[in-house]
Amino acid sequence: MALSALADDHAATSVSTLDFKNQFVASGIVPEVVAALDPSVSFYASYKAGDDDHDELLVPGSSLSVSEATMPFEFSVENLNNATNITAQTRFLIYLLDADAPARSDPTARNLRHYLAGNYTQTGQHSTVLPTAQLLAVPNGQFRPLTPFTNPNPSPGTGVHRFIYALYTQPARFNSAGFESVGMEAETQNWNLSRWRAQLGLGPAIGATFFTIDTSSNTTGTSGGRTNSTAGSSSAGTVSPPLGFGFMSFLMALVLFRM
Repeated sequence: MALSALADDHAATSVSTLDFKNQFVASGIVPEVVAALDPSVSFYASYKAGDDDHDELLVPGSSLSVSEATMPFEFSVENLNNATNITAQTRFLIYLLDADAPARSDPTARNLRHYLAGNYTQTGQHSTVLPTAQLLAVPNGQFRPLTPFTNPNPSPGTGVHRFIYALYTQPARFNSAGFESVGMEAETQNWNLSRWRAQLGLGPAIGATFFTIDTSSNTTGTSGGRTNSTAGSSSAGTVSPPLGFGFMSFLMALVLFRM
C-alpha cells in the first residue's frame, strides 16, 4: 500500500527515510529486485495528476496512470545533510527503470532503463509541491542524458509494473565526461546495476522512490514505452527541470544486486 503524502487540497507532506526503506520491502522490490536499500535522504519527484492536472508528490508506492508517468517537472530531496561527503558543489545522477519488463510474471528484460542523466545540482530553491524539500536540477548546457526520458507504457495484461527512481552522488570525473567514457552502453534492457555501479565508481543509492502502473487498465501500452524528446531540455532561467515465480524467482535470487 502506498504512503499517503497528501492531505486536503493535495497538500504534500514529508516521508521519512525509514518509511521509504519499509515501502521498498513491502513492495517486494527488496529483496526480489535489489538486495537492500538504506536511503540517507528522502527523494521525491513531482508530477501532474488526475483529470485536473494538479501538482502531486510522488511517494513510494504511488499508483500512476500512463498519462501521469511522464517526465517529472521536479526532483527534490530532504535530509541532504544526512548523506556523506555532500557539498554545495556535489552533483547527482538519477535513473528510472522498469523492474518488471516486459511482464511482472516473466521479467526477462528486468531493469529496463527509461532514464539516466547526471549533473543534477542543488539549486538553492525549494520544491513548489513540498516546500521543505530542496530542488535538484541540471544547469543550462549541462543536460546530456545517456538515456533520454522514455515514457513508461507497459503492454496491457502484463501485471502491475514497479518503476524505480534512484538518486546517487556523481563522481567528479563525470561533471564533464559522459558515462560512455567508461564503457557504458546505450542498451536499456537487462541493465546490470552492479556492473554499472562498478563502471562508474558509485556508492549505494542515497535515495530512491517508486511508483506502479497497473496494466489491467492500460489498453494501448508497449513494453518499451515512448520517448519524450523534450524531457529535461533547458528552460528559461538558469536550470532545467528535471530513477517468474517459482523456479524463475529462485534463479533471479542468485543474481540479486544492491542499488
